[in-house]
Amino acid sequence: MNKQLIALAVLGAISAPAFANDSSVTLYGRIEMGLEFYNNGDATDGSKGISAQRVEGYASRIGFKGEEKLGDGLSALWQVEQKVNVDSGSGTTFADRNSFVGLKGEFGTLLLGRHDTPFKALNKYVDIMWGNAEQHEIINNGKAAGMSLHTRRNNAIHYVSPKFSNMVIRAQFSPDEEKTSTTNKNLFSFSGEYDDGTYFLGAAYEGQRDAVATGQDRKGYKLNGGVKLGDTTLGANYSTIENENTKESDNWSFAVSHKMGNTTLKGIYGISKVDDLKAPTKQLDVSMYGLEVDYSLSKRTAVYGLFTQIRNDRDAAAKFENSTSPNTPVVKAGGDPRIISFGVRHSF
Repeated sequence: MNKQLIALAVLGAISAPAFANDSSVTLYGRIEMGLEFYNNGDATDGSKGISAQRVEGYASRIGFKGEEKLGDGLSALWQVEQKVNVDSGSGTTFADRNSFVGLKGEFGTLLLGRHDTPFKALNKYVDIMWGNAEQHEIINNGKAAGMSLHTRRNNAIHYVSPKFSNMVIRAQFSPDEEKTSTTNKNLFSFSGEYDDGTYFLGAAYEGQRDAVATGQDRKGYKLNGGVKLGDTTLGANYSTIENENTKESDNWSFAVSHKMGNTTLKGIYGISKVDDLKAPTKQLDVSMYGLEVDYSLSKRTAVYGLFTQIRNDRDAAAKFENSTSPNTPVVKAGGDPRIISFGVRHSF
Protein backbone atom coordinates (compact mmCIF):
# COMPACT_ATOMS: atom_id res chain seq x y z
CA MET A 1 0.00 0.00 0.00
CA ASN A 2 2.84 2.44 0.84
CA LYS A 3 4.39 1.80 -2.58
CA GLN A 4 1.03 2.56 -4.20
CA LEU A 5 0.76 5.86 -2.33
CA ILE A 6 4.32 6.84 -3.24
CA ALA A 7 3.68 6.02 -6.90
CA LEU A 8 0.46 8.04 -6.82
CA ALA A 9 2.23 11.04 -5.28
CA VAL A 10 5.03 10.90 -7.89
CA LEU A 11 2.48 10.57 -10.68
CA GLY A 12 0.57 13.56 -9.33
CA ALA A 13 3.71 15.68 -9.15
CA ILE A 14 4.78 14.77 -12.68
CA SER A 15 1.37 15.13 -14.26
CA ALA A 16 0.13 18.22 -12.39
CA PRO A 17 0.85 20.59 -15.31
CA ALA A 18 -0.97 18.23 -17.68
CA PHE A 19 -3.95 18.03 -15.33
CA ALA A 20 -4.11 21.81 -15.20
CA ASN A 21 -4.44 22.00 -18.97
CA ASP A 22 -6.83 19.06 -19.40
CA SER A 23 -10.38 19.79 -18.28
CA SER A 24 -11.34 16.13 -18.77
CA VAL A 25 -9.55 15.07 -15.55
CA THR A 26 -11.04 15.99 -12.18
CA LEU A 27 -9.67 15.49 -8.67
CA TYR A 28 -12.50 15.26 -6.13
CA GLY A 29 -13.30 13.88 -2.72
CA ARG A 30 -14.74 14.32 0.73
CA ILE A 31 -13.21 14.38 4.21
CA GLU A 32 -15.57 13.82 7.14
CA MET A 33 -14.49 13.45 10.76
CA GLY A 34 -16.27 13.58 14.09
CA LEU A 35 -15.87 13.34 17.84
CA GLU A 36 -18.15 10.58 19.14
CA PHE A 37 -19.43 9.74 22.60
CA TYR A 38 -20.34 6.08 22.23
CA ASN A 39 -21.99 3.45 24.42
CA ASN A 40 -22.62 -0.15 23.34
CA GLY A 41 -25.65 -0.61 25.63
CA ASP A 42 -26.64 -3.07 28.35
CA ALA A 43 -26.91 -6.60 26.94
CA THR A 44 -29.38 -9.46 27.44
CA ASP A 45 -26.79 -11.44 29.40
CA GLY A 46 -26.66 -8.68 32.04
CA SER A 47 -23.34 -7.13 31.02
CA LYS A 48 -23.34 -3.35 31.35
CA GLY A 49 -22.68 -0.98 28.48
CA ILE A 50 -19.22 0.51 28.03
CA SER A 51 -18.78 4.19 27.20
CA ALA A 52 -15.97 5.38 24.93
CA GLN A 53 -14.85 8.53 23.18
CA ARG A 54 -13.72 8.20 19.57
CA VAL A 55 -12.24 10.47 16.92
CA GLU A 56 -14.02 8.82 14.03
CA GLY A 57 -13.80 8.92 10.24
CA TYR A 58 -16.88 8.50 8.05
CA ALA A 59 -16.29 7.11 4.55
CA SER A 60 -13.87 9.86 3.54
CA ARG A 61 -12.69 9.39 -0.03
CA ILE A 62 -10.52 10.77 -2.80
CA GLY A 63 -11.00 10.12 -6.49
CA PHE A 64 -9.98 10.91 -10.03
CA LYS A 65 -12.38 10.94 -12.94
CA GLY A 66 -12.44 12.05 -16.54
CA GLU A 67 -14.35 12.13 -19.79
CA GLU A 68 -13.20 12.30 -23.40
CA LYS A 69 -15.49 13.44 -26.21
CA LEU A 70 -15.15 10.98 -29.09
CA GLY A 71 -17.55 12.64 -31.54
CA ASP A 72 -21.04 11.83 -32.80
CA GLY A 73 -22.39 12.09 -29.24
CA LEU A 74 -20.09 9.37 -27.90
CA SER A 75 -17.84 9.84 -24.86
CA ALA A 76 -15.36 7.69 -22.95
CA LEU A 77 -15.42 8.07 -19.18
CA TRP A 78 -13.47 6.64 -16.26
CA GLN A 79 -13.20 6.92 -12.49
CA VAL A 80 -10.85 5.65 -9.77
CA GLU A 81 -12.04 6.27 -6.19
CA GLN A 82 -10.84 5.01 -2.84
CA LYS A 83 -11.63 5.36 0.83
CA VAL A 84 -9.15 7.24 3.03
CA ASN A 85 -8.99 6.86 6.82
CA VAL A 86 -7.63 10.26 7.79
CA ASP A 87 -7.97 9.45 11.50
CA SER A 88 -5.48 6.57 11.31
CA GLY A 89 -4.04 6.42 7.78
CA SER A 90 -4.53 2.66 7.66
CA GLY A 91 -6.79 -0.07 6.37
CA THR A 92 -7.61 1.24 2.89
CA THR A 93 -7.12 -0.22 -0.58
CA PHE A 94 -6.61 1.66 -3.84
CA ALA A 95 -9.75 1.77 -6.07
CA ASP A 96 -11.91 0.15 -3.36
CA ARG A 97 -14.90 2.41 -4.10
CA ASN A 98 -16.71 2.90 -7.45
CA SER A 99 -13.97 2.57 -10.08
CA PHE A 100 -14.59 1.88 -13.76
CA VAL A 101 -14.13 2.70 -17.44
CA GLY A 102 -16.95 2.96 -19.95
CA LEU A 103 -18.79 4.63 -22.80
CA LYS A 104 -21.68 7.10 -22.82
CA GLY A 105 -23.93 7.98 -25.77
CA GLU A 106 -27.51 8.10 -26.96
CA PHE A 107 -27.85 4.45 -25.87
CA GLY A 108 -27.10 5.40 -22.25
CA THR A 109 -24.01 4.66 -20.16
CA LEU A 110 -22.17 1.32 -20.02
CA LEU A 111 -19.46 0.79 -17.39
CA LEU A 112 -17.03 -2.02 -16.58
CA GLY A 113 -15.34 -2.25 -13.18
CA ARG A 114 -16.36 -2.06 -9.52
CA HIS A 115 -19.70 -0.38 -8.75
CA ASP A 116 -22.57 -0.04 -6.27
CA THR A 117 -25.57 -2.13 -7.28
CA PRO A 118 -28.84 -0.39 -8.26
CA PHE A 119 -30.52 -1.99 -5.22
CA LYS A 120 -28.00 -0.46 -2.83
CA ALA A 121 -28.16 2.97 -4.49
CA LEU A 122 -31.97 3.35 -4.43
CA ASN A 123 -32.19 5.69 -1.44
CA LYS A 124 -33.21 9.22 -2.51
CA TYR A 125 -34.67 11.42 0.27
CA VAL A 126 -34.07 8.54 2.76
CA ASP A 127 -30.28 8.27 3.10
CA ILE A 128 -29.92 11.80 4.49
CA MET A 129 -27.97 11.37 7.73
CA TRP A 130 -24.23 11.85 8.18
CA GLY A 131 -21.68 10.29 10.50
CA ASN A 132 -22.82 6.99 11.99
CA ALA A 133 -26.56 7.70 11.67
CA GLU A 134 -27.09 6.20 8.19
CA GLN A 135 -30.15 4.03 8.81
CA HIS A 136 -30.65 3.04 5.16
CA GLU A 137 -27.47 0.93 5.13
CA ILE A 138 -28.29 -0.73 8.44
CA ILE A 139 -32.06 -1.20 8.11
CA ASN A 140 -33.13 -1.23 4.44
CA ASN A 141 -30.02 -2.82 2.95
CA GLY A 142 -30.13 -5.66 5.45
CA LYS A 143 -27.11 -5.29 7.73
CA ALA A 144 -29.26 -5.23 10.89
CA ALA A 145 -30.79 -8.56 9.85
CA GLY A 146 -27.42 -10.11 8.97
CA MET A 147 -28.41 -10.33 5.29
CA SER A 148 -26.55 -7.47 3.66
CA LEU A 149 -27.44 -6.29 0.16
CA HIS A 150 -25.36 -3.16 0.72
CA THR A 151 -23.26 -4.31 -2.21
CA ARG A 152 -20.41 -2.75 -4.17
CA ARG A 153 -19.52 -5.54 -6.55
CA ASN A 154 -16.27 -6.38 -8.32
CA ASN A 155 -16.15 -7.35 -12.00
CA ALA A 156 -19.41 -5.54 -12.73
CA ILE A 157 -21.16 -4.68 -15.98
CA HIS A 158 -23.25 -1.62 -15.09
CA TYR A 159 -25.79 0.07 -17.39
CA VAL A 160 -27.73 3.33 -16.97
CA SER A 161 -30.40 4.20 -19.53
CA PRO A 162 -30.97 7.67 -20.99
CA LYS A 163 -33.63 9.66 -19.13
CA PHE A 164 -37.05 9.36 -20.79
CA SER A 165 -40.29 10.87 -19.44
CA ASN A 166 -38.45 11.54 -16.15
CA MET A 167 -37.56 7.84 -15.86
CA VAL A 168 -34.18 6.06 -15.64
CA ILE A 169 -33.42 2.33 -15.65
CA ARG A 170 -30.27 0.88 -14.07
CA ALA A 171 -29.03 -2.69 -14.36
CA GLN A 172 -25.92 -4.54 -13.18
CA PHE A 173 -24.58 -8.05 -13.73
CA SER A 174 -21.50 -9.50 -12.10
CA PRO A 175 -20.37 -12.98 -13.18
CA ASP A 176 -18.73 -15.42 -10.81
CA GLU A 177 -15.13 -15.59 -12.02
CA GLU A 178 -14.49 -18.52 -9.67
CA LYS A 179 -17.49 -20.55 -10.79
CA THR A 180 -17.27 -24.30 -10.16
CA SER A 181 -19.31 -27.29 -11.21
CA THR A 182 -21.50 -26.84 -8.11
CA THR A 183 -21.50 -23.10 -7.29
CA ASN A 184 -22.13 -19.99 -9.37
CA LYS A 185 -22.10 -16.84 -7.21
CA ASN A 186 -23.19 -14.35 -9.85
CA LEU A 187 -25.28 -11.25 -9.15
CA PHE A 188 -28.04 -9.37 -10.96
CA SER A 189 -29.47 -6.06 -9.76
CA PHE A 190 -32.04 -3.78 -11.39
CA SER A 191 -33.90 -0.55 -10.62
CA GLY A 192 -36.41 1.76 -12.28
CA GLU A 193 -36.78 5.35 -11.08
CA TYR A 194 -39.15 8.26 -11.74
CA ASP A 195 -37.94 11.72 -10.73
CA ASP A 196 -39.54 15.01 -11.86
CA GLY A 197 -37.68 17.18 -9.35
CA THR A 198 -40.59 17.21 -6.90
CA TYR A 199 -41.73 13.60 -6.68
CA PHE A 200 -39.52 10.52 -6.69
CA LEU A 201 -40.57 6.89 -6.94
CA GLY A 202 -38.34 3.87 -7.50
CA ALA A 203 -38.28 0.09 -7.30
CA ALA A 204 -35.35 -2.33 -7.25
CA TYR A 205 -34.50 -6.03 -7.21
CA GLU A 206 -31.27 -7.87 -6.45
CA GLY A 207 -30.46 -11.56 -6.62
CA GLN A 208 -27.20 -13.07 -5.35
CA ARG A 209 -26.96 -16.66 -6.45
CA ASP A 210 -25.51 -19.20 -3.97
CA ALA A 211 -24.83 -16.35 -1.51
CA VAL A 212 -26.14 -18.26 1.52
CA ALA A 213 -24.85 -21.71 0.55
CA THR A 214 -24.70 -23.89 -2.53
CA GLY A 215 -28.23 -23.88 -3.96
CA GLN A 216 -29.42 -21.16 -1.56
CA ASP A 217 -29.72 -17.64 -2.93
CA ARG A 218 -30.12 -14.22 -1.33
CA LYS A 219 -32.61 -11.84 -2.91
CA GLY A 220 -34.26 -8.54 -2.12
CA TYR A 221 -36.99 -6.20 -3.33
CA LYS A 222 -37.17 -2.49 -2.56
CA LEU A 223 -39.57 0.45 -2.96
CA ASN A 224 -38.45 4.05 -2.43
CA GLY A 225 -40.52 7.22 -2.54
CA GLY A 226 -40.09 10.86 -1.66
CA VAL A 227 -41.19 14.43 -2.22
CA LYS A 228 -39.45 17.80 -2.14
CA LEU A 229 -41.70 20.64 -0.99
CA GLY A 230 -39.67 23.86 -1.03
CA ASP A 231 -37.07 23.53 1.72
CA THR A 232 -38.57 20.31 3.12
CA THR A 233 -38.00 16.73 1.94
CA LEU A 234 -39.89 13.62 3.00
CA GLY A 235 -38.75 10.09 2.18
CA ALA A 236 -39.82 6.50 2.79
CA ASN A 237 -38.23 3.17 1.91
CA TYR A 238 -39.44 -0.43 2.18
CA SER A 239 -37.41 -3.55 1.48
CA THR A 240 -37.82 -7.26 1.93
CA ILE A 241 -34.74 -9.51 1.97
CA GLU A 242 -34.57 -13.29 2.05
CA ASN A 243 -31.83 -15.80 2.69
CA GLU A 244 -33.40 -18.77 0.94
CA ASN A 245 -34.95 -21.22 3.44
CA THR A 246 -33.11 -19.68 6.42
CA LYS A 247 -34.04 -16.06 7.24
CA GLU A 248 -36.40 -13.27 6.11
CA SER A 249 -36.74 -9.59 6.96
CA ASP A 250 -39.17 -6.75 6.24
CA ASN A 251 -37.58 -3.32 6.60
CA TRP A 252 -39.03 0.20 6.68
CA SER A 253 -37.43 3.60 7.14
CA PHE A 254 -38.68 7.18 7.08
CA ALA A 255 -36.77 10.44 6.83
CA VAL A 256 -37.49 14.17 6.94
CA SER A 257 -35.27 17.21 6.45
CA HIS A 258 -35.96 20.94 6.56
CA LYS A 259 -33.58 23.73 5.53
CA MET A 260 -33.64 27.15 7.23
CA GLY A 261 -30.94 29.40 5.81
CA ASN A 262 -27.59 27.76 6.57
CA THR A 263 -29.18 25.29 9.02
CA THR A 264 -30.68 21.91 8.09
CA LEU A 265 -32.72 19.82 10.53
CA LYS A 266 -32.95 16.05 9.93
CA GLY A 267 -34.71 13.10 11.49
CA ILE A 268 -34.94 9.37 10.68
CA TYR A 269 -36.64 6.25 11.95
CA GLY A 270 -36.27 2.66 10.73
CA ILE A 271 -37.34 -0.82 11.77
CA SER A 272 -36.36 -4.30 10.64
CA LYS A 273 -38.68 -7.23 11.42
CA VAL A 274 -36.60 -10.42 11.21
CA ASP A 275 -37.66 -14.07 11.15
CA ASP A 276 -35.11 -16.87 11.57
CA LEU A 277 -36.78 -19.82 9.86
CA LYS A 278 -34.43 -22.32 11.52
CA ALA A 279 -34.82 -20.82 15.02
CA PRO A 280 -38.33 -19.27 15.08
CA THR A 281 -38.27 -18.48 18.80
CA LYS A 282 -35.40 -16.01 18.41
CA GLN A 283 -36.31 -12.33 18.87
CA LEU A 284 -34.27 -10.50 16.22
CA ASP A 285 -36.14 -7.27 15.45
CA VAL A 286 -34.10 -4.05 15.24
CA SER A 287 -35.13 -0.38 15.21
CA MET A 288 -33.07 2.78 14.76
CA TYR A 289 -33.71 6.50 15.09
CA GLY A 290 -31.69 9.69 14.88
CA LEU A 291 -31.79 13.50 14.98
CA GLU A 292 -29.25 15.81 13.36
CA VAL A 293 -28.54 19.53 12.94
CA ASP A 294 -26.20 20.70 10.14
CA TYR A 295 -24.78 24.20 9.68
CA SER A 296 -23.19 25.15 6.34
CA LEU A 297 -20.12 27.35 6.61
CA SER A 298 -19.79 27.43 2.80
CA LYS A 299 -20.95 25.44 -0.22
CA ARG A 300 -18.31 22.81 0.56
CA THR A 301 -17.92 22.84 4.36
CA ALA A 302 -20.44 22.08 7.10
CA VAL A 303 -20.41 21.27 10.82
CA TYR A 304 -23.04 19.15 12.54
CA GLY A 305 -24.21 17.46 15.70
CA LEU A 306 -26.36 14.34 16.00
CA PHE A 307 -27.81 11.72 18.28
CA THR A 308 -28.65 8.21 17.08
CA GLN A 309 -29.52 4.90 18.71
CA ILE A 310 -30.11 1.30 17.63
CA ARG A 311 -32.63 -0.76 19.65
CA ASN A 312 -31.95 -4.50 19.52
CA ASP A 313 -34.48 -7.14 20.51
CA ARG A 314 -33.38 -9.91 22.92
CA ASP A 315 -31.28 -11.90 20.41
CA ALA A 316 -30.29 -9.15 17.94
CA ALA A 317 -26.88 -7.44 17.92
CA ALA A 318 -27.05 -4.83 15.16
CA LYS A 319 -24.30 -2.20 15.29
CA PHE A 320 -23.28 1.08 13.69
CA GLU A 321 -21.51 0.41 10.40
CA ASN A 322 -19.72 3.63 9.44
CA SER A 323 -16.76 3.28 11.78
CA THR A 324 -12.97 3.15 11.48
CA SER A 325 -12.11 2.56 15.15
CA PRO A 326 -10.73 -1.01 15.47
CA ASN A 327 -11.28 -1.54 19.20
CA THR A 328 -14.84 -0.26 19.65
CA PRO A 329 -16.74 -2.03 22.49
CA VAL A 330 -18.67 -4.89 20.86
CA VAL A 331 -22.47 -4.80 20.73
CA LYS A 332 -23.80 -7.95 22.41
CA ALA A 333 -27.24 -9.50 21.92
CA GLY A 334 -29.92 -7.18 23.29
CA GLY A 335 -27.56 -4.21 23.60
CA ASP A 336 -28.84 -0.80 22.44
CA PRO A 337 -25.81 1.15 21.19
CA ARG A 338 -26.05 4.93 21.01
CA ILE A 339 -23.92 7.81 19.79
CA ILE A 340 -23.72 11.56 20.32
CA SER A 341 -21.31 13.09 17.84
CA PHE A 342 -20.05 16.44 16.55
CA GLY A 343 -18.50 16.47 13.11
CA VAL A 344 -17.19 18.43 10.17
CA ARG A 345 -17.59 17.56 6.46
CA HIS A 346 -15.62 19.15 3.63
CA SER A 347 -16.14 18.27 -0.04
CA PHE A 348 -13.75 19.18 -2.83
